[in-house]
Amino acid sequence: MGNKGDLLLSEYTGSTSLLAIAEFTSLSIDQINFIACQFLAVILSFILKKYVKHPRARLMYCLISGICICNFCFGVQIFHVLISAGLSFVLIRYCCRSTYMPWYVFIVSMLYLAWLHMRRQFLAPGYSLDITAPLMVLTQKVTSLAFAINDGKKQKADKKNSELEKAYAISEVPDALEFWSYIFQFQSMLAGPLVFFKDFRQFIYYDESPSSVVVVLKKLFGSIFFALLYLKVAPSYNISHLREEEFLQRAFWNKIVFIHVSTSLERSKYYHAWILSDAVCNASGLGYKKETKSWDLVTNVDALAFELGTNFKNSLDQWNIGTMKWLRYVVYDRCSPRIRTVATYACSACWHGFYPGYYITFFSGALFTSSARIVRRLIRPHFMMNTVLKSSYDFTSWFITRVVIAYASFSFCLLDFFPSLNVYRSLYFFVHIAALAVFLLPTIKSLGRKNNAVSSSTNGVRNGIMNNGNSRHNDPLHVMSKQRHSNSDPKIVTAENEMTKLKTG
Repeated sequence: MGNKGDLLLSEYTGSTSLLAIAEFTSLSIDQINFIACQFLAVILSFILKKYVKHPRARLMYCLISGICICNFCFGVQIFHVLISAGLSFVLIRYCCRSTYMPWYVFIVSMLYLAWLHMRRQFLAPGYSLDITAPLMVLTQKVTSLAFAINDGKKQKADKKNSELEKAYAISEVPDALEFWSYIFQFQSMLAGPLVFFKDFRQFIYYDESPSSVVVVLKKLFGSIFFALLYLKVAPSYNISHLREEEFLQRAFWNKIVFIHVSTSLERSKYYHAWILSDAVCNASGLGYKKETKSWDLVTNVDALAFELGTNFKNSLDQWNIGTMKWLRYVVYDRCSPRIRTVATYACSACWHGFYPGYYITFFSGALFTSSARIVRRLIRPHFMMNTVLKSSYDFTSWFITRVVIAYASFSFCLLDFFPSLNVYRSLYFFVHIAALAVFLLPTIKSLGRKNNAVSSSTNGVRNGIMNNGNSRHNDPLHVMSKQRHSNSDPKIVTAENEMTKLKTG
């Protein structure tokens, strides 16, 4: 496995029973354990759906299976899950009457996750799949559960809730078995997606989903396809090439194309992991939406919709869907409209970790999202007049979105600040500058309207004066007076003028 593999093995606390397979495939032991446990979870899910029917038995099955998988992959690091979840459980049980309880849980769980991120970043920088991944899912679970309990109390008090808050509010605190089964739920233990507690409880007590064999097979094949794409094609366009001086000296459009291809291939490993996780959930019957008869209740990604999205927001809505829903539920809907976008991206960055590249990506994303809204509001209506214009707008928007996503996301992959900064400098920060310039559009348009208003007002006054003059000339009495004076005898006119002088004198 080489020096990197030896270093990884020395840091790894999970099982090494599959080390021979890891050496044969040239994959690291943590990656082999992840893949093996996910495929085992598919089998466990089918068993759960077919044979385990009693709710308490289903809870115990999810709990024991999750503990075994977590212990196999992470060994003694499982105690981090016990500590973080245990602290949250105490706060939920004994502070549930306080309206601040959800924020206590949020702060404690995020601080514990932040400590693990810092530990990983500075003490074990070469390691990729450690306990922080399950802790990230755990943080989503305990915070969403805490807010769901609080939202249930608010509903009883007839207070206003958003649609998402109403949908996931619960009226009672779960017991210990429900809570720990939810935490160690094996279907989403390793890579998500987030399952809200209300959906989990519905799945445990009232599973009415049909056979999921076909949809699971489709997702398994999709997951394998993206795994092969990442293993066989991605090495030729390795994202690490962006760190090299040779790359920085390339032509502008050559760099843009390479960044687009490399970041697209980098996404394939996420597609693999998330689609495989979706298959695990669906195999157990979890994720079926009865209203629409579809299997997208709990999911993390729609790869096709993301790649074909015609604007920045629509694409992001299809990426890491569970996390996006969590951020909306916990942060976006609960913040002031003035700061909600920045607050949401900031929370997302902290949840992911503290590598500088994360913050470059997320704060750039906040800027690009806001500017894209302005462009869509001011420019899009002008292209909706016919099908040809709309199609042209959609294609142009799709193309620009691909460029912007690649431009914004490569720093997330590079992680480090200065390599990312060097690439942006070589690209002249062109998307950042364009996004900032977009904020001037409303001001320019407003000035244009004012100038048009002033011009219209000036023209109106000028036309009014001219019209007044023309109306006097067109007045019948004025015309008759002119005609009378023009047709009168000069002597009579002179006499009339003399009489007028005497009267006024």
